[in-house]
Amino acid sequence: MSSKTTLLAWLTQAGLDEQRANIYLAALSKGEASAADLAKELKMGRTTIYDNLRFLEERGFVQTLMRGKRKVFVPLHPKELFKKIESQKDQLKDLLPDFLAIYANQDKRPFVQLFTGPFAAREIYEDILRSAKGEYVYFSPAALTLQNIDRKYIEQWIGRRVKAGIKSRSLRVKSKSVPQAIFSEETKYLRQIKYLPEYVDLNSTIYIYGENVGVISTRKEGSCFIIHSPDMAYSLKRIFEFLWGIGSRS
Repeated sequence: MSSKTTLLAWLTQAGLDEQRANIYLAALSKGEASAADLAKELKMGRTTIYDNLRFLEERGFVQTLMRGKRKVFVPLHPKELFKKIESQKDQLKDLLPDFLAIYANQDKRPFVQLFTGPFAAREIYEDILRSAKGEYVYFSPAALTLQNIDRKYIEQWIGRRVKAGIKSRSLRVKSKSVPQAIFSEETKYLRQIKYLPEYVDLNSTIYIYGENVGVISTRKEGSCFIIHSPDMAYSLKRIFEFLWGIGSRS
């Protein structure tokens, strides 16, 4: 597949149709161009070119400049295009809980998101910050969980969670716990910890927050997933509360 074909495919995924993506790439190859230049290169009528350039300008992909009496169109720089897409992604992350609330109101079917790769576990933690309502609870073999997440990231994430005032309660296996204060100190980090009997083994961390369940598998499986299911979240929360009642403080 040629580089142009790859770029066209990406631009269409970003929301442009093929014709507008071709116009953007043609303008990009020239740095700036008049409508006549683009019409000649792409063998399109001027009316078609102007209509599409107007759309691209409204969406921020090109801007119009005057060179004396001549009007030219300047494409958005690739670095600025990257910033634009990243900004849209950040906005979508902020709005995701609202989208999910609408989805939940209209359709009661659960859905699952699967994540793989070295940063998969981050998806769980970021979703907790977006969706947890004051508290989240979880079952955790902490030492195994740290094999799946960058330590610096999770330390910073704990600070963000505390700053947001989100509390946590965890049921852990003593033999798989982590002694460092940032992972085990309770009051300072808005957490409570209880321990399950040693014969209760855990190989995955299971987070329950809002109407979601997040699961981080061990390094052996190398995957994480989020389940949006009010029924499952409710049921697992009830199981957690039962075990919390019989868990020990040490």
